Amino acid sequence: MNTDPSRRTSVVAAILVGVGALLSSFITYLTLLWGLPNVPRLFILQDPIGFALRPNAQPMALVAMFVALLVLTGLTWIFVRSVTRAALPGRGAAVFFGTWGAVIVAAAIAGAARAPLVVIALRLPTEQAEYAMTQYYQIATAGVSWGLTWGWLAALIIALIHRAAPAPTMLDRTARVAATGHAATGSYAYPPQAGSAAPTNGTYPPQPPHAG
Repeated sequence: MNTDPSRRTSVVAAILVGVGALLSSFITYLTLLWGLPNVPRLFILQDPIGFALRPNAQPMALVAMFVALLVLTGLTWIFVRSVTRAALPGRGAAVFFGTWGAVIVAAAIAGAARAPLVVIALRLPTEQAEYAMTQYYQIATAGVSWGLTWGWLAALIIALIHRAAPAPTMLDRTARVAATGHAATGSYAYPPQAGSAAPTNGTYPPQPPHAG
């Protein structure tokens, strides 16, 4: 399996997703300052982490933003590394859809982790519990929408990197076995079978006559 390039591609995926989330969040904040309507903005650009780097920002909002960013990038790194480790060399389509799904799942978990912190930062009274639940749902699902809308960009780059990566040679597998003490999945060496090996030139040795 293509295990060594998975370390590089997973790091690249985490960086791409983190930078993309920051850019999307910052652009969303600018659109709010400019007074742009939510429709069609919400269908094009979502805020997966909640941009809080602004004047007079509440400390809990900053904590929620950094928690979401950490969860998003960390889970993306873990999921993408698993995807690229399991994918065969040159299988770009499998890596593309696997990475896209990984970004969606990571963004969903990041949104679920950020939502309660933002609701706490709002300091809503108990009489507005229904409004608090609505805010929780909108915040939690913003990450999923962002992953569906823009996660394919990171997935495409990761798929191209994985497809261009050279296949591991026998020397690489031997070095990995020496370093880890066990063979990688899919690269087990089988002992030679008893008996003479089959000829490769198409000729066979003469057989003894059968007793009549």
